[in-house]
Amino acid sequence: MTPESTMNCGNDLLVDFPTSRRQGQIFTVESTPSTSTSKEQSTPPFPSFKKVRFSEVADMTHVDFPSSSELHQRWYTADDKTRFKRILARDVRRMISIVSSTPGECLSTEVLEACVGIEVFLSQDLAQRTREKRARHMIGVLNESGRQGRSERIDDERLSRVSEKTSRWARDRAFELAVGYWELFQEMKE
Repeated sequence: MTPESTMNCGNDLLVDFPTSRRQGQIFTVESTPSTSTSKEQSTPPFPSFKKVRFSEVADMTHVDFPSSSELHQRWYTADDKTRFKRILARDVRRMISIVSSTPGECLSTEVLEACVGIEVFLSQDLAQRTREKRARHMIGVLNESGRQGRSERIDDERLSRVSEKTSRWARDRAFELAVGYWELFQEMKE
């Protein structure tokens, strides 16, 4: 491929990703969640979050559909996906067993670290509520996009606001989880 035919890979990202946090690096708090708590004084420093922005222009490159042998080499197979699901289910069962049989103050750092990312699966009720909220978010964004398409009046800012509003729960939950884990790890260090 020639450079002219490739996607624009400059700094004009559609989504600005925050820089990764390095070990020991301290950030000043520039934004906090909408709900304030009495523990705000003890919350850890986090980088401010940048909002999604939409570009007026997008460069696109046509890529031929890969052959079946390329797909087989590059992508996960159905067997791989099934194996990943089995591993996830096994890990969730193991964590449920450990967490339910161990008092909170006795949980090791390793156990807490093993729970990062699978918290939603540790409770069937929480998993169901999360699925419902994700579905409502997708439906909200798709409905707004469809409404704009039918009216032939595209309003990127409105679509962004709808997306921000319908995904607020996920940002708040992620913030609360991060603060919770940070506090637990701080307590374990003491």
